Amino acid sequence: MEEKIQSLFYKLRNMGAAFLIYQKRDNIEETKKIIPEIQEFVLWFLEGNRFGIEEELYQNMSSNLLGILEDILAALQQNDMVLLHDATNNGLLEYLQLFVETEQEEEADDSF
Repeated sequence: MEEKIQSLFYKLRNMGAAFLIYQKRDNIEETKKIIPEIQEFVLWFLEGNRFGIEEELYQNMSSNLLGILEDILAALQQNDMVLLHDATNNGLLEYLQLFVETEQEEEADDSF
């Protein structure tokens, strides 16, 4: 699962950078293509407390993640590329980053 998470992390990060830097606004169609990967990560995260953290904190994180998923769905239904960018890059990406090694992130290819 680690490789899948890293792959999804880099896809979303690159889409977000392209959205902000290059004004590439076709994030809706790109995101639709990776919905199965997003779904797989969310289901994996919700299977259990992988951090061994306080249960209340884990439950709050899980609830927040489901809210992010709802925002992604709403953005796709409404063709709202700004909400989609916000939900994926300021929401989902933060969760994915918990599982991506900093060293690996720095060594990654930053090409768009």
